[in-house]
Amino acid sequence: MALASSPICDSAALNIGLINYERVTAEMRRAAPGITAGQLLTFIAVVRLGHCSQIEITRVTGFTRQATSRHVAKLVRFGLLAQRRDFDNGRCQVVRLTPLGRLLSASLAAR
Repeated sequence: MALASSPICDSAALNIGLINYERVTAEMRRAAPGITAGQLLTFIAVVRLGHCSQIEITRVTGFTRQATSRHVAKLVRFGLLAQRRDFDNGRCQVVRLTPLGRLLSASLAAR
């Protein structure tokens, strides 16, 4: 699966790991009240990976497939992530940032 990149996502992916955890948590909780630490780590994994599968997120985060699925589903409900079937492999779901998710990751990386 080819990873699509965007300038906003690329710069955010490079910088998001370097910023203060408390600040990131506070910003994310403002954008998505009730977000958990696991969901936050899942969001950061998608920022770093770009378009990816849930299996790739599982490998990066170390969560179980079931936990990753729950985290992604909640982030989709928050409007930060979107899912669709992979055109090459119909059994696989591709996860990507929504415009709101890209905006949030860019604002986190910019500060």
